[in-house]
Formats: sequence, structure tokens, C-alpha cells
Amino acid sequence: MKVVADSGILGVDRLHGAVSELILLPGRDIDNACLLDADALLVRSITRVDKSLLDGTAVKFVGTATSGRNHIDEQYLRDEVIAFADSKGANASAVVDYVFAALAYLARFHADGGASFVGTTVGIVGVGCVGSLLNKRLEAAGINTLCCDPPRALSEQSDETSRFVALDKVMGCDVVCVHVPLNNDAEYSTSQLIGARELALLPAGGVLINACRGGVVDEDAVRAYATAHKTFNYCSDVWRDEPIVAPEIVAVARLATPHIAGYSVQAKRAATDRLLAALQEHFFQSNIVDHGDKLNARVEPPAPFMKTQSRMRYEFDAAVSGWEIIADIFDLRLIDRDFRESTAKGLSSASFDSLRKALLQRQELGCCSVSLTHDVSDSDRQLLAAVGIEIN
Repeated sequence: MKVVADSGILGVDRLHGAVSELILLPGRDIDNACLLDADALLVRSITRVDKSLLDGTAVKFVGTATSGRNHIDEQYLRDEVIAFADSKGANASAVVDYVFAALAYLARFHADGGASFVGTTVGIVGVGCVGSLLNKRLEAAGINTLCCDPPRALSEQSDETSRFVALDKVMGCDVVCVHVPLNNDAEYSTSQLIGARELALLPAGGVLINACRGGVVDEDAVRAYATAHKTFNYCSDVWRDEPIVAPEIVAVARLATPHIAGYSVQAKRAATDRLLAALQEHFFQSNIVDHGDKLNARVEPPAPFMKTQSRMRYEFDAAVSGWEIIADIFDLRLIDRDFRESTAKGLSSASFDSLRKALLQRQELGCCSVSLTHDVSDSDRQLLAAVGIEIN
């Protein structure tokens, strides 16, 4: 069996020996010609999978090492009876860490912009894998939340969904976090879900964090709103036309990063585990009988991460708050600076990918511990425990 895979998928080389041929290529270099005799294709978000890529090829399985699927033409895959698997939820903890780090960044470096979290209510738009985990950790940290997810509220009757509120009410929160897939479904389209009307509902000094997909937020509306409301805090990790990002939208953002919210060693490993398990299940359990299409051997999973590596340890000699600890461990200020500099020079696909690649070794907050020479407040201990940081 021949598998073509994005060389940026962490641990995909475990397929060596399990398939007869494994071709690893940069995601942007995968094209129709290299797939003509391939049985399976494994990609990340930078590869658009549609008819132009797969037409005339032998591909019968497509997997993406991402939760988002807007780069996949799923209708085409269904029409061609091509199996598909994603890695939904694998990066949820990493993205939630990013949200907490964004809040820590605002609290530490932009408190004059109104980003104080005493008595704050955080609105969550989209309560799937990421949104539900974010809600859980915010509540554990003692922060109030309001959640909005109309599709879930309609299809699921539970205590959780009974507490969901309308989008307009969520937009009135001090902080709004958006965690929806990008789709154009007629009933629940999320394309430009947050536009001028929704932005006008934010309170003075409001915060909008977008860590899902760029097209969910109307960037033109954000530019206009931010220009008129100087205390508005727009924090974005995703961009409408990425990898090409307009300097104008970065200029009005309080925090700008190159689509790295879901980047962590733990998230990447989990995504690959799910992807390879789906590939293995498909070809072991399929009815294909031609020679060479099945895996030669089962893919051995790696050892659990926390059993193979001790926690990252950080020491703080001076008195610091819980938010300052998070800001130091996951320092978005440096990422923001490098991204702004690259955007000002003229961002290319290569430079965008290079910025992201630099974050591949990031450890999640739940894999960190801190040694302190001072005591911290109960609320700080509650915050650190909520994100999984141990205090020694």
C-alpha cells in the first residue's frame, strides 16, 4: 500500500514498515501527479483536498491531522466513495491554553485597555471539543461564562444545552471567544458570523478572541470597529486569506499570531495517533482484496507522553500572579512581535510556515510545574490548577 503524507505531521514516519511505500512531502507540494497510484493521503490544513487534487488518482482514504475540515471537499469525497477521517478534539487542550495565554497577555501588557478579569464574564461561541473544554476550565478558575451553540441546542437536550444563550447575549460579555468550524451551511453558516452588527454589541474595552478560522470573523468590520474604538481588544490566531495576511488587520489587532493555537507536542501526537488509527481501521477492516492495499503490520502507538518526559519546570524568584506565570510560560508577546515583523516585510507562504514550525516543540500548560519563593493567593492557585500547572 502506498501512502502520501505531509512531512509536517508529527510521528507519521511510524508508518515506515507498516506500508509498502511512504512518501513524505511538504504539504504545499502535494499535487495530483504524486497521488496517481497512492492508496491513502494524509494532510494538514495547508493542503486543499478536492477534485483538482484527487481526480484520476487511486486514493481511497483521506485523513487530516486537524480538527478543522474547511480545507476538505467532503461532498466530493462522499461522491467518490473515498473514506475520510479527521483528528477532531486532538488539539482542544492546546487551543484552550492559547485562550488563557491570550488573557494573560492582555492582563499583563494591556490592562489599560480594559482587560481586567475580576468579575469578568467570558462568552463562548461554539461549544464543541474546544469550547466545552474552555468552559470547564474557566469555571474551574472561578470565571463566569455564557455559552452559545444553536446547532447543539437544537439537536441535543441536556442540562448543558438548556443553559445556552443567543449570540447577541454572548456578544455583550467582557470577553468573547469564538470556537466554531467554518462552514457555509444555509441554516447555520459561520462565514463572517461575527460582523459589524455583532461587534457593536461588545462593551467598551471588550475582548474578541478568534482561534478557530479566519473567515468566521469579518476582518473588514473588525478594522472599522477597532479604528473607531481604541480600547477594543482583538486577539486573532487565524486570518481570512492565510498564509497571506493583510498588514492592515494585524495592525489593529491587540494580539496577532500565525495560526499556532493548536500547536503543541501533545496535540500533534494525539492528532497523529487518531489519524493512524483511522487509517489502520479502514484498511484492516475494508473489503479490499487486491494485493498490496492493506497495511503490512499494525502501527505501534508511542508510549504515553507523560510517562516518557517529566514536567517542564519553571522557577520564579519574584512575586508574580497566576496570570503572570501563564504569560511567562506561554509567552505570546514574542510570537506576536515576530509575526508583526514578518507581516510588515510581506508575508509569504514560506515565511508563514516557518513561523509556525518554530512552535512545534511547545509544551502544554498541563505539562508544566512552577517553583515559587513566595506564596500566592487562593484565586491564583485556583487559576493555575484549572489549567493544569502544578505548584511545587
